[in-house]
Amino acid sequence: MTEETTTLDSKGRILIPEKLRRKARLSSGTRLKVRVEGNDIVQITKSIPPKQFIELTEGILNQSSLAKKADPLKLKEIWAS
Repeated sequence: MTEETTTLDSKGRILIPEKLRRKARLSSGTRLKVRVEGNDIVQITKSIPPKQFIELTEGILNQSSLAKKADPLKLKEIWAS
């Protein structure tokens, strides 16, 4: 795990240090999801658009899969979380 310290500016923005941006392959315009528990930010992850989510998961379940059929509403809920 890589860790760096940064500062919140007067507009509420944080700068992700270049070393971490390169490691996480973040570029200008990358959408991020921020998860808060209590008073702490506990996770920042890349957000992916629905089309990319579908492309990444396409083919995981197929006719011969032992997994139950996927519920589209459940997949939407997972994607939104």
